Amino acid sequence: MLVLVMSVSASFGQNKWHISQNDKFVAAAAVEYNLDEDQQEVLRESRMEMVTAYLNSNKDFKNGDITKDEKKEITSKASKAFNTTMTKLTGKSYKELKPFFDRMREELKK
Repeated sequence: MLVLVMSVSASFGQNKWHISQNDKFVAAAAVEYNLDEDQQEVLRESRMEMVTAYLNSNKDFKNGDITKDEKKEITSKASKAFNTTMTKLTGKSYKELKPFFDRMREELKK
């Protein structure tokens, strides 16, 4: 029972952390690219879908439910979907967005 409670608590805490990180990313993107509220919501959902795909594929891979190649395919598809959303919302190419992505990756690590 204690293990179950700790598992649920850890999952909730991790989920809360990911939501916080997602909100920070969206807030920075909103300032950087002048996104309105509707655009921010689309970005928030798209990025969380990507994060969830990464988390689930990592878990499934560790559990032996999917292969390394399947994991790579899932995460690649999720990244492409997110990048497509970001380019549509900002009107910028991936190449133009990459410095922002790199900066945010570093900032969100802290």
